[in-house]
Amino acid sequence: MIIPINQQYRITTDPYQWIIQTKRTKYGKEEWRAETYHPTFESTLQSLGELLVRQSNAKTLADALVDVRNVTTQLSQALTIETGELTDSSQRRRLNG
Repeated sequence: MIIPINQQYRITTDPYQWIIQTKRTKYGKEEWRAETYHPTFESTLQSLGELLVRQSNAKTLADALVDVRNVTTQLSQALTIETGELTDSSQRRRLNG
């Protein structure tokens, strides 16, 4: 499973863990590199959310709170789109199969 979050980050999984990946360019070719590994989806979201907030340029508490809200919205939108796509594909399988 691959869940795109934004241009720079995505969440993937294998049979044992959840993985936060970052995009990078190597020898002129874009590739995804594993950054962190997590036992649960919840811990993955928490870690990625904290990372995105830490990368913000907030100078005040008010700025940081706005960034937290923006990161939460970004993650929610990415997950809503992914969930909708999964639901749509499940419905198509039921109708076609």
